[in-house]
Amino acid sequence: MAPDPEVVRLVPAELRAKGKVVLATNGPNAPIVFFKEDNTTLTGYTIDLGNAIGATMGLRVEWQNISFDSILPGLAAGRYDGAMSSFSIEQDRLATADFVSYYLSGGAFVIKRGSGIQVASFGSLCGYRVAVKKGVSQVEALVEANTSCASQGKQLIDVLQVPDSNAMVLTLQSGRADVVVSDKPQALYTEQQSNGQLCVSSVYETSHSIAGIAVPKGSSLATPLRAAVNSLLKSGAYNRIGAIWGTGSGQNGTTLSNQYRMLAAPLGVGPDGTLAESKIFIDPKQLIQGDDTYYYQPIREGCG
Repeated sequence: MAPDPEVVRLVPAELRAKGKVVLATNGPNAPIVFFKEDNTTLTGYTIDLGNAIGATMGLRVEWQNISFDSILPGLAAGRYDGAMSSFSIEQDRLATADFVSYYLSGGAFVIKRGSGIQVASFGSLCGYRVAVKKGVSQVEALVEANTSCASQGKQLIDVLQVPDSNAMVLTLQSGRADVVVSDKPQALYTEQQSNGQLCVSSVYETSHSIAGIAVPKGSSLATPLRAAVNSLLKSGAYNRIGAIWGTGSGQNGTTLSNQYRMLAAPLGVGPDGTLAESKIFIDPKQLIQGDDTYYYQPIREGCG
């Protein structure tokens, strides 16, 4: 990927002098971030796109793979320049970091195919054992769902927090969990790689399904990062990278409803569910009020 001169001139002088930008991420979470067969080299959508963003800025990317719940505290402590790990842009996160949007994620529910389980919302999870990655926004949604389960006199959700997507899948396959809740691209990839054993029962989006690259509050890196993403969008490289890893809108379950299209358009999301324009988010007021609303898709036939 060749540098874009218009982007390079926006890069802070200290980074140009170093010739690199240090980004934190978290894997394995295929297809977003995971390891090659040597179990050391990182690969996946985030790595390819992040490297392309760095190259567009005229910089080499140095990746640091750390635990997901340690990333934002480490960013605030100045251990790296930014973080690219499928962070949904949320009001509480904007208190400690700024974000540069780069793709639309959303979430999904994964079950064993033919299990008879019918889940299409957090409210339908009462009584189930649900595996979820520690530190992600779905954990809070599960806690809130348990409040609803209790108020209705239903059995509570057994929330199983695990370190990564591989552990979530193993927990489901081994019978220790009934359902997995994860980001939509990871869930669709999990289904694809399961040889028909696992199935995405339903997907959803929220007003904070837009994912962002995190940088420290007030960081001058936000502007060149945004310019780099938009340069890749314009050149078509962004879509080519997405096609490799199946993170675009071409897979079953990714079509956006008209209601959600109207919601997502101000966030830079196009009608097909892919990013149309990268934006910088620094203030909670930039996010739409009532951002805890979930836009659920119907249960997929033939899954449960």
